Amino acid sequence: MKTEASVKNNNRIETLDYLRGFALLGIIFINIGQMVFATTDKTAADAAVNAFMNIAVSHRFFVIFSFLFGVGFYLFVSRAKERGDRAMLLFTRRLLLLLAIGLAHHFFQPGEALLIYSILGFLLMPFFKLKPAVVFLTGFILTIAGCFTVFLLEIWGLFLLGLWAGQIGLFRQTDRYRRGLLLTMTVSFLFLVPSYYVQEEILERTGMVDVALAAGGLSFSVFYVTALTLILRSRLAQRLLAPLNYLGRMALTNYLMQTVMILSLSALFNWPQRIHSSQLALTAAGILLIQMAASTWWFRYFRMGPAEYVWRLGTYGKKSVRHSSGMSETTVNG
Repeated sequence: MKTEASVKNNNRIETLDYLRGFALLGIIFINIGQMVFATTDKTAADAAVNAFMNIAVSHRFFVIFSFLFGVGFYLFVSRAKERGDRAMLLFTRRLLLLLAIGLAHHFFQPGEALLIYSILGFLLMPFFKLKPAVVFLTGFILTIAGCFTVFLLEIWGLFLLGLWAGQIGLFRQTDRYRRGLLLTMTVSFLFLVPSYYVQEEILERTGMVDVALAAGGLSFSVFYVTALTLILRSRLAQRLLAPLNYLGRMALTNYLMQTVMILSLSALFNWPQRIHSSQLALTAAGILLIQMAASTWWFRYFRMGPAEYVWRLGTYGKKSVRHSSGMSETTVNG
């Protein structure tokens, strides 16, 4: 059970890919309900699905994605600096490209995450050289404050907590932080029931859905991240959960394709106001199975997803090919 097993020879931290894939598992169940309005004629199955969503899914996986964005920022900038590149300039180009992608995606899915991430991403830059303790404290305060005030503050805070995790090498040195991860996982697990109680109390007393979900969701998100990180110390777990790895390695492509598939199916079968939420959940599960199979097949031949390749090419230009061999075939299948 070595941490190094989750770090590939090309310096890619595979644990982060597993976590991105895991986050995609939850995100689609939220997004499909926002893109396709289900019928108000609820069945027992609908009630069960909605209850499960409120307990284990809503606002839990978006938090993970936001946290991972901050980790990704640190890794991108630090590696660019190691190569002698103008790191902040490259990251600016990367954010502008993400902004363009987000604007296009927003046309089909209003309220999607990429647009917000690309704008708030600029607020990460001044914190890169600050001490980890300062970054953590600022991120923690903003995250908690954002849960009860402005949602964007929570995202910014989660970005900073991800930056802090990158600074201390949390996912590169999992063995070193094993006890801390185990303690955090245990504490967050103990807070799951109280957090859900707080969520329901806020919802009942104020009717403020976003505040309720934000306040109740943090413990779940922390538990998910720490538990999966510890589980992935096992090589057996890595093999069993390999589809998550592939799903996460092309997270941007899969995120965009989820929108394409959902809207296409909705238009084809005239779903709005007719389909049940339980049927939407089954559809989301089916899309995920297709994406995991497709992603696994894709990486037998290519090194990155198509959207990731375009994003990287736009960031580095011709240097992208030198750094990552572009979308060239891997050695797995010649």
